[in-house]
Amino acid sequence: MSSRVWERLRPHCPFAVVALLGLALVLSNLGKDYLWADEGDTAVLAANIIKEGVPKAWDGVTFVDSDRGARLNRNLIMVTSPWLQYYVTAASFFIFGKHTFSARLPFAIAGWLTVLFAYRIVLQSTASRWAGFCAALILVSSVQFLLYCRQCRYYAMSMLLAVLLLWIFLQMKSARHCIRFAVVAILLFHSHPISSIPVIALGALTVIYRPFSFQRRWFWTAAPAIALLTLPWIALAGSGYAESMGSVQSIRQFVGRIVQYSIECASVTPLLGVAIMLLLSSLRKRRDDKSETSRESQTLEIPKNNQAGAVIMVTFVTLLFYAVTIAATQPADSLWRIGIRYTATMLPLMAITAGILIAKIANDRTVLSLSLLLIVIFTKFAQLTPWIFWGKKVASFDGKEVIEAHLPSNRVERFLNTRQQLVFISDLFQSNPGTVAKISAFLREYAQLGDRLITNYEWEPLYFHTGLPQALKILPDYPISKAAKLKDLPAYVFDVDQVHWVIWRPVWEGYQGYLGAEIERQIVDRGGRIERVAEIPETLWENRENIHFRRFSGGRYLFHDPETFPPANVFRVSWPAQ
Repeated sequence: MSSRVWERLRPHCPFAVVALLGLALVLSNLGKDYLWADEGDTAVLAANIIKEGVPKAWDGVTFVDSDRGARLNRNLIMVTSPWLQYYVTAASFFIFGKHTFSARLPFAIAGWLTVLFAYRIVLQSTASRWAGFCAALILVSSVQFLLYCRQCRYYAMSMLLAVLLLWIFLQMKSARHCIRFAVVAILLFHSHPISSIPVIALGALTVIYRPFSFQRRWFWTAAPAIALLTLPWIALAGSGYAESMGSVQSIRQFVGRIVQYSIECASVTPLLGVAIMLLLSSLRKRRDDKSETSRESQTLEIPKNNQAGAVIMVTFVTLLFYAVTIAATQPADSLWRIGIRYTATMLPLMAITAGILIAKIANDRTVLSLSLLLIVIFTKFAQLTPWIFWGKKVASFDGKEVIEAHLPSNRVERFLNTRQQLVFISDLFQSNPGTVAKISAFLREYAQLGDRLITNYEWEPLYFHTGLPQALKILPDYPISKAAKLKDLPAYVFDVDQVHWVIWRPVWEGYQGYLGAEIERQIVDRGGRIERVAEIPETLWENRENIHFRRFSGGRYLFHDPETFPPANVFRVSWPAQ
């Protein structure tokens, strides 16, 4: 029995090595870096689920919403962002305890499972272990993919669910598959609404793409259940989404956003290389069989029962739908800062497509297939970066929103991926404390249990790492102010009285209405005395997810030089009665 199992598994040993490498890369020292702002949001609301059963912004100690309360209902429950990531994190806290490692663990596992399912899809679609190996290795070697996997945020969960959705869809031939598809589609929406675009893309393909005609019946059978358990959420959370989106105002602006999204996608995935390989494969197919003129043959016809061409079609249609959705809802400058995190699914889809095309073009020629694989993994020739010749110049289609690419700080890195891969690996074993980490260490040493503090950025991670109550979290003009006061929250949530510490970060002056001079005036008017007791180097963010802005250990940045910002200040506040 065991010998038969071994005989079945032995051909997959190369992939097993890649899978083990991927597991090591996503889990190594996973908890060493402090949470950054968005991770802190996930972790704190998850901790509140354990206390309250729902992601409530008030836990009896600190009010934790950082969007002026725009995401909350009148019961102070967060209703804008779907809850899946919060409940998954809460489950991890319940099982393993509340700390940074357990906050990130379920997402790291989800990222690793994405690699496994990517291999499975390629193997199922092409019957080629080499194509599956290429797809898995491309994914594991992507630093942006690994960064997403190591975040306490929805990115890895979106990738896993989208790949799982595609796997189910390709074999959807029964009611059982239909139910599974519906469940995964609903979960995908509840990881993040934009992440569910592949569901729409697959639905469109069942109508217009002949190879998916068999799935049409089952997709549209599942569609009502999917709509019933997703669309009401959009109605519930519409105001919150409006707060974080920028509706497109003109055709030119729309085109500019499409270009910016294409830049972001082509900067971290082998989009250009995949497009070139697809073109070459199609030309060769046309040359080899000129008599075939059907639309399918012109877009990489494949042997009967082989789904490789269908998978490639899904990748590009999903990319198109993502681009249109993003352009309609996200300003270009926002895209430049956040990259493709809303559409992280393009990472595994492009890796899958690249693996299929490498095997297709190489056609069992070892030297050619290895060459193509090494080019995709270790160079940037399949990405946008080497082909940008205008340096740091920017453009604008509508005269308002700026379109800009991301360029490494030295020219060699425009052509090779090796430095970012080595920097990522070395960073796994080095400390990388930022502003939140150093402030938290200071407060653990000098603050007393229950001391109240005021800060003007990264409220949630600071609360997660110190547990100290935060004052002045709701300003008078916040949308949630009236509802919060009706809930009889303590006075310190709304004012500065009896605050013990002020953590002020000048670079974030004015953010969400926080003004340093106004807070100082209020403290002095109440009879308090402020004394600056420490300065902390400012790093802007503790631990960003976007490789273009990621601060690696030693203050290293891959796409721009280190910047110097005014240091964060720690003030001690004393009161006459103390």
